[in-house]
Amino acid sequence: MHRIVQLTDCHLFTEKATALREIVTWPRFQSVLQHLRQQFPDFDLLVLTGDIAHDEAAATYDAVIAELGDWIGKVRVIPGNHDNRAAIANRFPGVQPLCSDRIHFVEQWSDWQIIGLDSQLSGQVAGSLGSDQIQWLKERLTASRSLRTLLFLHHPPVPVHSPWLDKIGLQDAAELKLLLNEFPQVQLIGCGHVHHEIVASFGHATVFSTPAVGPKFRPRTEQLVIDLGPPEYRLWELAPNGSWTTQLFQCTSQP
Repeated sequence: MHRIVQLTDCHLFTEKATALREIVTWPRFQSVLQHLRQQFPDFDLLVLTGDIAHDEAAATYDAVIAELGDWIGKVRVIPGNHDNRAAIANRFPGVQPLCSDRIHFVEQWSDWQIIGLDSQLSGQVAGSLGSDQIQWLKERLTASRSLRTLLFLHHPPVPVHSPWLDKIGLQDAAELKLLLNEFPQVQLIGCGHVHHEIVASFGHATVFSTPAVGPKFRPRTEQLVIDLGPPEYRLWELAPNGSWTTQLFQCTSQP
């Protein structure tokens, strides 16, 4: 059984007392890590699916790495729209350069592969994978048809039924869906960006978004509405026979 932990949308700052929409984000991030240490310290991967540093400062990523401690070798990162791509590429293990200055990661086991994609469009809130990255993904999936696959990206490729969020979603979702229709081994897609949970089908795959570690948003709203609930993270468990489970965990205690 492979265990993968997903954290997303931490929105951290170099100054740890800084609030985003009246919510101080660092204690929320620390409470999630504390919960993980107590409940699932033996995970195989910890995937951060974007918007780690709200201020894009290199010092913020350095503080994150210090907080992760000896877990850092099992951490994989993809950028969100608020992130500094170059700072991520220079600091986190397992991150590899890709076409058109994108970054990505790939973890391959005997029965599953995990692929992290880069949906950041520099200077924009909406996302796109781009034709070069989609072509790279096609080549990767063609060469690994026997491996069940979990994809991670920041921007969900499906509507979330909040008009203000759907305007800033994945702009080339149709191109991605057309590609994935050819590859039924892609069973799961994990994302962030919308700060709440959604579950939806997308070709042969099921899409799950994970609620934010930082400020959470209420679903299905005409405009941004903050949800004052606790930070959350997602646990994925992937079995060799192809079965899988996923579950959200709330972290109510402060470190």
